[in-house]
Amino acid sequence: MTGLIKYDLLQICSGVKGGFVALYLVFMAVLGIVNDVGSMFSYIFVFVSAMFGIASFSYEENYHWNRYTASLPVSVRQLVLARYGSVSICVAAGIVASALLGIISFVAGHAAITGMDWLLMLIQSMLCAVLYMEILIPMMYRFGAEKGRIVMLILFVALFAALSVVGTIAEEATMEQAAALELSMKYITMGSAAVVFALLPVSVSASVRIRAKKEF
Repeated sequence: MTGLIKYDLLQICSGVKGGFVALYLVFMAVLGIVNDVGSMFSYIFVFVSAMFGIASFSYEENYHWNRYTASLPVSVRQLVLARYGSVSICVAAGIVASALLGIISFVAGHAAITGMDWLLMLIQSMLCAVLYMEILIPMMYRFGAEKGRIVMLILFVALFAALSVVGTIAEEATMEQAAALELSMKYITMGSAAVVFALLPVSVSASVRIRAKKEF
């Protein structure tokens, strides 16, 4: 299964333009140094990195990878778990990049929110990325990369908008409101984490069933 994960990551790295990712990270780092906008969007890269992981489905179809894996001595469950593993690694890489961008913003003294609020937003971004993965992978197996891409974009816009709204509320809240909001968001985040991680085995199980019915 490790070899399958390595293959996915190699395909993702070859497809994702390294120059674009580097330019984006540099741009966000500069924003974090010169104004308070950078800290507000530094955590979003966690979510963007999940999109890069899901893109492995496109490479799979382009190179007819499914036909090859059908002859490998691995089970359908191993194939599916490898895909979840590769996307999870992309999300983890996004967390590291977002943390570095956040540190730059706070060191430069241009963070628009407190460290605790930013950490809470980072955790929420991670939960959104995991939820994104849980929804998209079964759908990609069911509809394929071409049709699934539409769902991917709609879901990305919806979750991105939700994160932006929460970030704006946190930024514009008064001190008293911020204290109440921070406490509420902690409980909401803990509840969301429980739901998101409880859905993970359900998502894996659905993906295994859908993938097992596919013929290549």
